[in-house]
Amino acid sequence: MKLPFNKTQIICMLLLCTSVLNATTHVVTVRDNSFSPVTVVIEAGDTVRWVNEGPGAHNVYSVGNFRCANGCEANGGNGDPSNAAWVAEVVFRNPGTFPYECQPHVQFGMVGTVVVQAPNTGVTHQVETGLENEFTPNELTITAGDVVFFSNQGGVHNIETADGSLTCAEGCEGDGQIVNTDPTGFQWEFYLRFDEVASVPYFCANPAHTEQTGLINVISDVLFSNGFQ
Repeated sequence: MKLPFNKTQIICMLLLCTSVLNATTHVVTVRDNSFSPVTVVIEAGDTVRWVNEGPGAHNVYSVGNFRCANGCEANGGNGDPSNAAWVAEVVFRNPGTFPYECQPHVQFGMVGTVVVQAPNTGVTHQVETGLENEFTPNELTITAGDVVFFSNQGGVHNIETADGSLTCAEGCEGDGQIVNTDPTGFQWEFYLRFDEVASVPYFCANPAHTEQTGLINVISDVLFSNGFQ
């Protein structure tokens, strides 16, 4: 009889896994036909939150990447310009430079830039997947606050956390960017930061790779507890 859960999901239920993927959020204010600050420099894995304070109808639009206002189009929201008091967030998981604009007011110079750098806080660990249809290493122990750099070197793969909180390939589901999260043979890479102590099982959602699983063990950076140091 086929079980309704795969091996990694069963491990997660036994360990009472929780979502532990966090990073810094940077706020950009939208008002008076301008973005403030105009340029934000962040680390891969961080979030940019745009807060519209009006009074005009504004949105944020980066060609081929995202279009947001009352939600982001990649998340099923409406990226049309709006003068409502909207808040929109986009997570950037890869280094690069992302210019964007307010579509109705670009002619007035209402543009901005997000500069995403490789993480430089915490330790960065690497997990690869390839033609062998396995994650290397398939188990990793890291310290809370560390980053894992996932990359696909070949084969039709993605990663999905067993608690369903994250699905990633050429990008990650729910990040606000227009990306593909299904298993794909294209090379992909992204950074994830793990801020809380937990065990995080994950797997490849390709039905042909049911044994392709991995586990991230996130331990505390506090070596001694209960008042003893």
